[in-house]
Amino acid sequence: MNQSQFDQLVEEICAVRVIDSEVPLVDLGVDSLHTVALVMAVEDRFGIELDPDALADFSLTSSAGLLRIVHEHLSGQAPAAAGS
Repeated sequence: MNQSQFDQLVEEICAVRVIDSEVPLVDLGVDSLHTVALVMAVEDRFGIELDPDALADFSLTSSAGLLRIVHEHLSGQAPAAAGS
């Protein structure tokens, strides 16, 4: 999935318009409920489990950052879950 396609997924789930993929989702008006829905949709679509602690990293809280996490998981380079 490329960035444009991922941005469309974010727009569908969060009911926002992504103009710049590097802008933090919260700055687009994404609230905590939409964030949870987005994480669940991404996990379901890609068959991965995201580490909630990774999402606390401000650099990963944009559409582009979230897609980077997905690509890391899919390539087998995902960071270990907290406590592992």
